[in-house]
Order: sequence, then structure tokens, then C-alpha cells
Amino acid sequence: MYSIQGFDLNYVGVVLSPSVSYDEEQECLVIDPNLYKDTGAYAEVEGIENVDLAKEQIVLNSINILMKRGVKGLYLYASDESLRRKLLHLQGERV
Repeated sequence: MYSIQGFDLNYVGVVLSPSVSYDEEQECLVIDPNLYKDTGAYAEVEGIENVDLAKEQIVLNSINILMKRGVKGLYLYASDESLRRKLLHLQGERV
């Protein structure tokens, strides 16, 4: 769950939970809103045409907010092994 909205910190550590994984065959992120622990984020879904897409966007938005809070740096850890491998691979390409 995120709780640092509105704060800028020197460094931020973000753990991508099991709700965020990586599909190696399709080469894309997979968001499973059912595994997202901030259930309060889904409180108001009435009147939303595509609830599953809205839930997916909520998860992605929370990650986006957290990843932008570190002024000097970001530490990122993915609990999903496939996503962790992909991120480490991408990091290696940039070094």
C-alpha cells in the first residue's frame, strides 16, 4: 500500500507485489488486481464501465506515484521472479 503521496524523499524503496508480474512469452507486464492489497482503492466502482481495466489503472497509477517520489534515487524490488529477471536485464543494458 502506498502512503507517501505528496512527499518528496531523498530515496524511495518500492516493492512490486505479486499483483505485478511479467509474461516472458508476451514480453509485457501483467497486473492482477485480485492480488492487490489496497482493497480500499477499489471502493467506488459503481458506474465504471470496465471495472477490471479501472482496477488495473489504479495499480499502475500507485506504482507510478511511488516511483517518482525519490529525489536522489529509487530502489526497486519485484517479488515476481520473471519481472525481477527482466528488470535486472534492463539494468545491465544501461550500465
